[in-house]
Amino acid sequence: MYNLIFFVLLSGCSNKKTSDVSILWKDQHAMGISIPEKLTGTITDSLENKLIVRLSKEGNVAPIAGSYQKQNDAVLFEPLIPFTHGLSYEILTDNKIISQFTIPYVNQKNAPELLSIYPVKDTLPENLLKMHFCFSEPMREGQSVQHLTLLKDNTDTLYRTFLDLQPELWNEDGTILTVWLDPGRIKRELQPNTQLGTPLQSNTPYTLLVSNQWKGKNGASLTKQYQKKFITTIRDSISPNPKTWIIQPPTVSSTQPLIVHFLETLDYNLITTTLHVVDEANSEVKGKWNSNEKADGISFIPDKSWSTGNYLLQVEARLEDLAGNNLNRAFDVNVKHKTIPLSSEEIITIPFTVKKK
Repeated sequence: MYNLIFFVLLSGCSNKKTSDVSILWKDQHAMGISIPEKLTGTITDSLENKLIVRLSKEGNVAPIAGSYQKQNDAVLFEPLIPFTHGLSYEILTDNKIISQFTIPYVNQKNAPELLSIYPVKDTLPENLLKMHFCFSEPMREGQSVQHLTLLKDNTDTLYRTFLDLQPELWNEDGTILTVWLDPGRIKRELQPNTQLGTPLQSNTPYTLLVSNQWKGKNGASLTKQYQKKFITTIRDSISPNPKTWIIQPPTVSSTQPLIVHFLETLDYNLITTTLHVVDEANSEVKGKWNSNEKADGISFIPDKSWSTGNYLLQVEARLEDLAGNNLNRAFDVNVKHKTIPLSSEEIITIPFTVKKK
């Protein structure tokens, strides 16, 4: 794991204890620390019970979760989540601080960039449910609401538009964030809707601002302020219908993509996780899904060349459009009336054939 890791000895700190701890780095992330034996003494076993690493913060007593391992003349501590740049930590044994260390910031030349905001369209339904932010580097979590500002008509700042979810909805590597507009305000007749109204109104221009103060996990800020301008249309209360999609089958004995046209923009995150291809033996075909820029179509490239035969495109019913309408029911339904689902099927299938040349 550590073939690319180097050690950095902290220096220039006022506390002399900080020079004894080494930080283990990998790809600019602080993945662990090495605590020398002269600090840990004769501790050789039950390390997790005798050593504590925690954030240096007044009133904080919670240890950081991670693993301890004896390694030659030092103890290696690896936190479950990499240490955060700019924060200070302390090491304790027998409830006494034996050392402190600070994770330095990286050079701003490694600053993260906001690559895309989905949906990319500039015309969106007034009951838009989610937005997705794709970054070039892992970002600090729990701060999105602080760095997102929505302007109406380029003048009025809107408050409580986005749902402050904690923990936030990040992908595994911390580069894609899903932000919800407040669903309680989108669903009509719920209390937040009657009190505050919908987050967005139809036929209205908006500007979304993303602050350049948003920092990545490496401590560097976004390179600039980003903005997305869009205008809203009427509510979308119609579920996607896979039976209307256009399928372009691939060529046999090739790894050409299967291409699917949705004829509308769907949820960017869901389209790559809710579609599957199976062959005549009902075995899933392995490969990679790639959404187009507008998320109104997708392609599937198999790991192996296509064989002739009949296939099924399987679509999970949880797939949603921009307003949160899935394949079985609309997101916003009249709570006073019984709504019959469009379908009770969890999987919708669409057949296609790979023919001989």
